[in-house]
Amino acid sequence: MKITTSRDIGKFPAIPKQEVGTLKVPVVGLFMGIPITFGIRTEKIELDTESIKQEYLEMIDELMPKLATEIAKALDVALKSSWPWSTGSRDIYDTGALARSGKVVANNNGIEVTYSAPYANIVHNGGYIQPYGNQNARPVYMPARPWVSSVLYGEGPYPQFDFEGFMKANLS
Repeated sequence: MKITTSRDIGKFPAIPKQEVGTLKVPVVGLFMGIPITFGIRTEKIELDTESIKQEYLEMIDELMPKLATEIAKALDVALKSSWPWSTGSRDIYDTGALARSGKVVANNNGIEVTYSAPYANIVHNGGYIQPYGNQNARPVYMPARPWVSSVLYGEGPYPQFDFEGFMKANLS
């Protein structure tokens, strides 16, 4: 059996572009001295991308409150996890006031995470504080324990929330 082909497309006439129908490709080879042609059936497919986009956005809108609830749970677990501390490690959860001040809300822009406790920023980002507001006391360094950044962006010792897994589980 011998098949001869040519890579020189210039030897063949131009193939007209067509959207629907049978496309006949000129002789592209010989099989035992017999010319070989290929026929390809093409179909025109029209997609209404606007309706697909709208359906997708509606599915996402329905998922956002559930996503907010799952992120809130992950944030609570991160608050209760061990974080590096000057004397080893400890959790962030002391009285629970910081955790109770947190809100995770789904809105038109996505997910909004806020903590209203007055010390939330220093706990998250770290920095120096005056213990109990005493100006005579020596400033104390509080190490950062970025529980929000860890959960949302993977920037810390606590694992990032599995957004991809959540979407796969809820969109399939």
